[in-house]
Amino acid sequence: MRKRVRYNVLSGSTVDVAIIGAGPFGLSLAAHLQDRGVEHRIFGSPMQAWSSMSAGMHLKSVGFATSIPTPDKFLTLPEYCRAHGEQDYEPIPIATFAEYGTTVQQQVVPYLEQVDVVGLRHEHGLFRLTLESGEHLAARRVVVAIGLTYFERMPRPFDSLPAELVCHTAQRGDFTGFDGWDVTVVGAGQSALQAAALLHEHGAEVRLLASEGVKWGGHGKPDSERSLIERVKAPMTVLGHGRDHWKLQHFPWWLHTWSDAKRLEYLRTHLGPGGAWWLRERVEGLFDIEADSKVVDAQPEGDKVRLIVSTDGETRDVLTEYVVLGTGYDVDVDRIAFVDPSLAERVARIERAPRLDRHFQSSVPGLYFIGPSTAASFGPLFRFVAGSYYCVPLVSRHLSRRALPQQARHFEGTTS
Repeated sequence: MRKRVRYNVLSGSTVDVAIIGAGPFGLSLAAHLQDRGVEHRIFGSPMQAWSSMSAGMHLKSVGFATSIPTPDKFLTLPEYCRAHGEQDYEPIPIATFAEYGTTVQQQVVPYLEQVDVVGLRHEHGLFRLTLESGEHLAARRVVVAIGLTYFERMPRPFDSLPAELVCHTAQRGDFTGFDGWDVTVVGAGQSALQAAALLHEHGAEVRLLASEGVKWGGHGKPDSERSLIERVKAPMTVLGHGRDHWKLQHFPWWLHTWSDAKRLEYLRTHLGPGGAWWLRERVEGLFDIEADSKVVDAQPEGDKVRLIVSTDGETRDVLTEYVVLGTGYDVDVDRIAFVDPSLAERVARIERAPRLDRHFQSSVPGLYFIGPSTAASFGPLFRFVAGSYYCVPLVSRHLSRRALPQQARHFEGTTS
């Protein structure tokens, strides 16, 4: 095993690499940079987005596809689940995944600085970071690993509703307390379906409005339960069964070579909204699901919301007490609150997402993005934790080639 280097960078000094975000991608990158001896600091709350999700929600991906990759293969999610007497394949509670990620952080990245970055700008060839604590520092390179934070899609007409009447599924960590309420859920993806199921199970009167029908995934049996012919026809991958999935897993750079138009079309149509097979019994027949329904207007009416819903060309009024949006995410560099507008405008885009080179570097030299924000440049694999298996080792190698010379680093000590 390579020796691990721990750093003590003085306040106000220049660090080689700053990692913003401490979810699966950020923690994995820190572990790889530590293994390679690259000076870095990492900021954020460990597994924050995952830890804040409502109790009772589960991962859509299978266990072996959702481990956080570390250079020494410290601990996989299935190993963690088995050690705690839990299901190690599917479905796995998101709370369990969050606890697993926190364990990885405590053991592998104990030097994580649990403070938010509130400012990032670029001046005179250096990135200037401001921390919530008031500390200022400079970095030669910055890696943005914020997951989907800041990118919740609140489409019209919901964007003008008061916050007490509407939320995105990513904004609410608790779906209890709605006993007897009339609640409308909008969307047909996993988050919308899980939110609707939890609301129903906690006593709410639920309706789900889906612009199309609800699609359900098949039961992905482990390879140990499949014949050789089944495994050849539909190989098991980190994205599920299928040859297209196999190509995405084994040739993760492939879509980066496509034209933007072709890649974006594939991104919109492949691995689209749908529910996991095991969620179906908690949804179908238990509450109203209105397919081919679109909300064309939403207005507050006292402490309720009046929705104008169009279904098959006919409109009707729906009066509801609360609206939950499972409407996905729009990656937009301009929405990252800590990025200075003068820096954001220098980041070339694919639509509103950052345009990235093959090393996940943006048009601003030294500014990298990893995680779901890279899907517009690399395809749907990178919406998932499984995308880190390719992304993180590649980025860490690229950063290590351009690392600060040894004498410029401040060492606290080494451990083997």
